[in-house]
Amino acid sequence: MSEEKTCTGVAFTKPLHAELRSDIPVPEMDETGAITRTVFSTISRGTELDLYTGQFHSRRAGTQWYPMLPGYIPVGEVLEVGERVEHLAPRDFVVGSNLFGAWACDYCVAWGGHLETVVYSKATHSGLSAGRAVKVPQGVKLEHAGLALLGAVAWHGVEYKVRPAEGETVLVIGQGVIGSMAAQLCHVRGARVIVADLCQNRLDVARRWGAAGAINTSEQELWPALRELCTGSEPQAIIEVTGEPSSLDAVLHNAPGYCRIHAQGMYLEPISLFIPETLFGRQLTLSATCGERPEMVAAVLDLMAQGKLQVEHLLTDIMPAEQATAAYDRVYNEPGEVVTLALDWR
Repeated sequence: MSEEKTCTGVAFTKPLHAELRSDIPVPEMDETGAITRTVFSTISRGTELDLYTGQFHSRRAGTQWYPMLPGYIPVGEVLEVGERVEHLAPRDFVVGSNLFGAWACDYCVAWGGHLETVVYSKATHSGLSAGRAVKVPQGVKLEHAGLALLGAVAWHGVEYKVRPAEGETVLVIGQGVIGSMAAQLCHVRGARVIVADLCQNRLDVARRWGAAGAINTSEQELWPALRELCTGSEPQAIIEVTGEPSSLDAVLHNAPGYCRIHAQGMYLEPISLFIPETLFGRQLTLSATCGERPEMVAAVLDLMAQGKLQVEHLLTDIMPAEQATAAYDRVYNEPGEVVTLALDWR
């Protein structure tokens, strides 16, 4: 019997504690798969911090637990591909996501993105195997490539649900990675974009890429300030990206008639919705999306390569993987200063 292979990876061992461990099992590859060596992995402020703080995404017993393998945004160099894989070759660089399965022994895989070695196979990506890995094009820095996956979450909402037309006004509430990407994607489509956030530095960036308006909600009330920037029928669409139920509730009660409202954040608390007063009363449309697919990641990477999306401001710092404990402390404790961080595995 061959000896089990292991690699180094980040683990959450309890709430508010991340550490580097060297005993993470490496699953077997198959003919549909690929093996990559991670160069950078990006920390997600939303999903990852939920799990970091013990806010699990399932109420069913036994579905999430500590110790946990977090993260879902590894960028790596391809070392080997299966005989049925045609879109990748050794020495390509790829960004991938979401490892699943029971291959990690006592570890909960949620979702195993901060690993030194990533295996794409039927054991870890049952539906897509190596199809989950998207090649990074020329013109995209490897440290920024992982941001494309979060951008793809925004793409999912903008392109499939909101679909802003040229000249329409769109309000985007929240200017973290997904919110900034959503706002820029609307701008690329020709919409007039207004953004809102608590942090002035994020609003300053939005002004530089072309936002028509920027509202600092730590200094102004959102809705009176928005009315100063809009006519009675504007905005035609609102994208809410904070994950705060109270913010979405305020959107539902303040949006103009016939507005398209899209919930892009991960809302972990219940949201009360009185349909006659909100959706029916003003003919509002409410939609929501979560997650992404490889073709969405590829589309965002292409826009990044063309220079149509500004991403430099979204990666606050790069820290060695050995400093994972400190990296998570920074992301959690410095929300105003840190948009997100990448871990360097080289």
